[in-house]
Amino acid sequence: MDELNPLAEKIISMLIFEENFNHILDESGEKRKSVVQDEVKQLIATDYVKPTANIETGRRSSIHYDSDKMQDYSFQLTGKGMKYLELKLKKI
Repeated sequence: MDELNPLAEKIISMLIFEENFNHILDESGEKRKSVVQDEVKQLIATDYVKPTANIETGRRSSIHYDSDKMQDYSFQLTGKGMKYLELKLKKI
């Protein structure tokens, strides 16, 4: 499994439980929203994270989300993301 950058690791460590994008942004420590958006999109593309719900409509989501409206969604780890965290913890 490829090594993730520090921001990606911080993001996935927040997503054991479902979290909305604004919480991810606030807790990431990154001031630029676009950087966090890009990182979450990359984590989705590499199957570490999945969108889980549209907050406005309450509809559950699987792979469909509007990448221009990240703040409207919540996210959670996939099995691959959970495995990454487990392997990372074993190294510590």
